[in-house]
Amino acid sequence: MTRKTKNIISIVIILLICISIVSTGYLKTKTSNTNNNLPNLSQNGSQTLEMPNGNNQGEPPEKPEGEVNGELGNGNLNIGEPPEKPDGDNNMGNPPEMPNNNGGMEQIGKPLENNTDSNYIYLVLFGIESLSLSLITIYLIMSGFNKKSLKETFANTDKILIYVLGVILLTSGLTFTENSIASQKSLNNKTDINMEEVDKEDVVLDESNTLTSSHIDLSSQKTDVTITTAGTYTFSGSFSNSIIVDAQDEDVEIVLDGVNITNEKTATIIGLNANKITITLNEGTTNTLTDGGNSNYDGCIYSEAELVFEGKGKLIVNGKQNEGEGIATEAKNMTFNGGTYIVTSNDDGLNAGGDGATITINDGTFYINASGDGIDSNKDAIINGGTIFVIGSDIGGNAGIDTDKGYTINGGTIVALGSDMLETPKASSNQKVIAFTLDNIVTTNTPVTLMKDDEEIISFAAPKNFKTIIISTPNLTDGEYTLYKGGSNSGTLENGIYQNSNYSQGEKVLINNEDVFKINEIISSFGNQR
Repeated sequence: MTRKTKNIISIVIILLICISIVSTGYLKTKTSNTNNNLPNLSQNGSQTLEMPNGNNQGEPPEKPEGEVNGELGNGNLNIGEPPEKPDGDNNMGNPPEMPNNNGGMEQIGKPLENNTDSNYIYLVLFGIESLSLSLITIYLIMSGFNKKSLKETFANTDKILIYVLGVILLTSGLTFTENSIASQKSLNNKTDINMEEVDKEDVVLDESNTLTSSHIDLSSQKTDVTITTAGTYTFSGSFSNSIIVDAQDEDVEIVLDGVNITNEKTATIIGLNANKITITLNEGTTNTLTDGGNSNYDGCIYSEAELVFEGKGKLIVNGKQNEGEGIATEAKNMTFNGGTYIVTSNDDGLNAGGDGATITINDGTFYINASGDGIDSNKDAIINGGTIFVIGSDIGGNAGIDTDKGYTINGGTIVALGSDMLETPKASSNQKVIAFTLDNIVTTNTPVTLMKDDEEIISFAAPKNFKTIIISTPNLTDGEYTLYKGGSNSGTLENGIYQNSNYSQGEKVLINNEDVFKINEIISSFGNQR
């Protein structure tokens, strides 16, 4: 290779290094901008509207034009077209805001954080490139002072070519490695967001239709209806939207007087903000709630405020959201003082989620058929009375009753069934409880009866297979018991438990290979437990 050729190659290599530095800076800027421009994932919501009493909760949006559908009670209820959704491009900017529990406004979702490892690698990369070019430049300048021509300089320093080639190869390798790491981390970040933050779809609630009447016929409503002030609101009729409570830490009572609500996108009753929401079931009425979709309000009844249930009516809850509960609170207490509840759900039947809260049942009749846990609290549960039949999933990993900090049974008639998990109540319970893990599965619709000698204690049948049982009734006393399955029962099966039971003896059920067991403690456990 001639000296002239080497000189040309040297100049080209120096130019390549300069291009590499520029390209590296461009790639970093592009990667940084890409991360920063990713949308902040959030739960879309509407701004708080002007309260009926004239107190403004923030600056309300302009009211859309619309027709007056009619008068309800003593006030007019204006129902207009809901606000237009923002264009898709607008969603790439600041996320919409929704009220928090304190009445303020906050953004939900976080932008992607800067990649510290990436910054470090880029810093090292720029340092190497800068040092290399500096050394070469200094050498060339010093050669000039020594009055060496460019030809002489490179003729006498072939080793510079080797050095420069090493630098360019190192630079290329680092650049390729860094871009691969950045791409992979960006993909992982997006995957994490998709898995953790976009499991549930954002649902835009229309809070423009605020109630000014205390008696509402839902059949006349075309949009969601929103309660913004304390008081008692009685609902009747049918519609396909949501009742929303956004009452700034006040007490609200919802009276259900024969309603039928089906919402295919989200919860039917949504408690966004209140001190306490009481749901009263009017005597002699049947109220049916059915939800659907895959929303963040993942219960057929969902509340971020305390829930209290009263009355002597019936409430049918069909929790059909994807992995949705029947009745759920977000770390708020849930109390039942009466009524009849028929709950089916794709996940837990009753759920106090978040950091947990107490589920208290003082009275009422419950039939809960859940595809998750029947009754689930991230804190604890207290059962003081009522008649409760509950069954969790039959495919494993769920229980009839599941709590993080334990539960007590002080009264009532309880049958709780599951497939493999068995949590026994606290020793502080005041009523005798027996908890079984059977040797074999009991199949769907098989009559099961607990007998003490010739006395029938309780008889029931389940809508799916089970292997664990919790039974507690006021009739449990010390003595010997036998559990039977099969046979027949001429009584009436109501909410899972036979009424006026007349059981014809079937096959004895084995528990730890025994068909007779003794009760001599408040809590008697037979078989493995959680």
